[in-house]
Amino acid sequence: MELRKEKNLTLRDVSELSGVSRSMLSKVETGRSSPTATTLGKICEGLGISISQLVGGVAPRDVIVMRDGEHPVFRVPKSGFERWSLSPISEARTVDFAMNVLPPGRSSGYFPPHQEGVEETIYVISGKITLWHGESTYDLDAGDSVYYRAHVRHRFDNASPTEEARFFVVVNNNGTGSF
Repeated sequence: MELRKEKNLTLRDVSELSGVSRSMLSKVETGRSSPTATTLGKICEGLGISISQLVGGVAPRDVIVMRDGEHPVFRVPKSGFERWSLSPISEARTVDFAMNVLPPGRSSGYFPPHQEGVEETIYVISGKITLWHGESTYDLDAGDSVYYRAHVRHRFDNASPTEEARFFVVVNNNGTGSF
C-alpha cells in the first residue's frame, strides 16, 4: 500500500495497470491473502518494479553487506515457492539477483511477460527444473544455466517427486526502467 500511495495510485489504477482485480489487490495489501508468483509478477509489472523491490531491499551505498537472514524473501504458501532477494535494490533497477527455491513436484506458476529488453539468466544450484518459456520447455540439471529474453510468460517446474530445486536468477532490464 505504501508504494501504491507513493506513486499516487488508487487500487483501480493498479488493477488496470496489472490486470489484477481490486479485491485481490486489497486482500494482498491488508495481508488477508498471499499472492501467487503469477499474481505478484503482474502487480510488479503494473507498478514497473521487480519482485525484489516490492518485498524489500537496501538503499544503494558503495558497499553493502547482506548477512544471512537479512535477505528479503517472498513465499507462496500454497506451492512452497520462495524467491530470495540476494542483491540490494537501487533506483537504477538494472540488475536483480535472486535465488528461487521450489519444493519437489511444485511449480512457480507463470510470471507475466516482462517489458521488451528484459533478460534473465538462470543457474541451477541443485536439483532439476524445467523452464517454460512461452510454449517451449528446457530441462535443466544442477550446474546448467540458460539465458532468455523474458518478454513472454515463463515459469519454473520441479518435476522431481523427492528433491528440492534451488536456482539463481539474474534479471537484467537493460535500462528499460521496468522489470
